[in-house]
Amino acid sequence: MKCLFVLASTASLLLSGCAGEDKRPNVLLISIDMLRPDRLGCYGHTRPTSPAIDRLAAEGVLFEQHLSSSSWTLPGHASLFTSVPDSIHGAFDTNMKIGEGQTTLAERFQRAGYQTAGFFSGPYMHPAFGMGQGFELYENCTSYKQRLDGSAVESWAMNKDVMRASHEDVTNPIVYGAFQKWFGSRAKKPFFAFLHMWDAHYDFIPPPPFDKQFDPDYTGPVTGRGFFSDPTIHAGMPERDKQHLLALYDGEIAWTDSYLAKIRADLEAAGLLENTVIVITSDHGTEFFEHGDKGHRKTLYDEVVRIPLVIRYPAALPVKQRVPAQTRSIDVGPTLLELAGIAQPQEIMGVSLLALIRDPEANHPKRAVMELASVGRNMRAVRSLQWKLIDDANSGKGYWFDLVNDRGELTPLSDFASEQGQKLENAYVGEVRKMEAHLAQFPPQHENSIVPKEVNKALSEFGYTGGDESDKPSAPSPKK
Repeated sequence: MKCLFVLASTASLLLSGCAGEDKRPNVLLISIDMLRPDRLGCYGHTRPTSPAIDRLAAEGVLFEQHLSSSSWTLPGHASLFTSVPDSIHGAFDTNMKIGEGQTTLAERFQRAGYQTAGFFSGPYMHPAFGMGQGFELYENCTSYKQRLDGSAVESWAMNKDVMRASHEDVTNPIVYGAFQKWFGSRAKKPFFAFLHMWDAHYDFIPPPPFDKQFDPDYTGPVTGRGFFSDPTIHAGMPERDKQHLLALYDGEIAWTDSYLAKIRADLEAAGLLENTVIVITSDHGTEFFEHGDKGHRKTLYDEVVRIPLVIRYPAALPVKQRVPAQTRSIDVGPTLLELAGIAQPQEIMGVSLLALIRDPEANHPKRAVMELASVGRNMRAVRSLQWKLIDDANSGKGYWFDLVNDRGELTPLSDFASEQGQKLENAYVGEVRKMEAHLAQFPPQHENSIVPKEVNKALSEFGYTGGDESDKPSAPSPKK
C-alpha cells in the first residue's frame, strides 16, 4: 500500500413560563482524562468503580463504540471542542494550538447567550494551546498553577518539577471546589460548563479508602507512582503486581466518580438536574501492555482511542438506551447544540447523534478517523465496526485488522492486492478525500502555540514529546 498519510431535527428553544424566561437546558460537559470505558461498570467492568456514571447511563444513553480523534490530551480535547479532526483544528502537537479561525463549542454557546465556564486540571488544557476560547471563566485547577499562570511559558514548561507535578497532582477537590464556587454565584441564565477531571491519569495514587478498595491484601512493591518513568513497570512485570496497578487505576476512577455524585447532588439541590444535559466522556485511554507497552500517545489501537460517552437528559432523550453504532468525539458538539436549539454549523465535520438515538438504523457516518502526529509518530487510522486500517507514515506501510475476529488487534493484515485489501484502501482514501474537500472549503488557520522549541526537549524526559524538533511532524498539508 502506498502511504497516503495526510494530517489533515434541531430541538426547539423550549421557551415557556413567564415572558422572556429562557428555559433552554444547561449543558454540563465532563471529561475524565485517560478514562478507559472497559473499567466502568456500565461498560461491563465487574468492579464497582463507577456507581455515579452507571446511574447516569441508566437514566440516559450510553454509546458502546465511541472514539477519540487521537490518543492524547491536546488533540483529543481540541476535536471535542471544534468538531473537526486534528488535521483541521491544527492542535496536533505541542508546538501548535487551536487556531483563532476555529470556533469552539464554548464560543458557539456563548454567542447563543449562554454563560460559559471551564475548569481544567492538566497542562495540555492550558489557554496557551487555545483551549480557553469562548469561556468567560476558564480556571486553572492544577495545584502548581502559580508556576504557570501569569508567567512566560518558558519558565514553567521547562521546569522538571512542574512536569513531574502534573503526574503526581491531586486535583479532584480543586476542580470540584472551583465549580461549586462558580455554580453558587452564576448568572441566572442557561450555562455551558466544562469540567476536566485529571486524577484518573497516571500516576495512580488514589487517597484512602480508594487506594485499598479493590486490592486490600497487596503487600508488593507497586505504589502507583512513576508509572511512565519507573522501569520496573513493564510488560514482563509479575502478574500480581500488574493486577495491583490496575486496582489502583480503578481506585482513581472510583474516587473521581464520587465527585460526579457530588456534582449531581448540587444540580439536584438547585432544582436544575432535570433541565441539565450531563455528558460524561474522555479524551483517550491508555495501554496496560496489550501491545507490549504502557501509556498512550504512541499508537492508535483501541485501548488508547476508544473512550466512554454517556448523555443524560430525560426531557429529550430515552433512558436505559445503548447505541451500538460507532460514534466519534467530533459528534458530541453538534449533539449538544441540537439539544440546546442552536443551529448546526456548516464548517464542522461532526454530525449530531440525536437521529441515531431515535433510530439505530439512521444514516450516520460509518467510519471514524484518528490521527497521531507527535512524539515522532506520524500515523492515521480509519475504523469501522468491522475493521481498522492504520497508515504509518514513518514506515511507509499500511495494515489493517479484522475487528470481528481480532478484537484485540493482534494480527495485522497487509495484502492490499486482495479484494478486501483494495476495498479497505479505497475506504481509507475516501476519508482522506473528505478531509481534503473540507480543507478546500474551509481553509485552516493553523497557529503555533507559545510553547517554544526548547521546551519540547525538557518535556521529552516525561514522555510528553519525541525529543528534538527535527523528530516532529510538520504541519499537515493535503496531498493526493
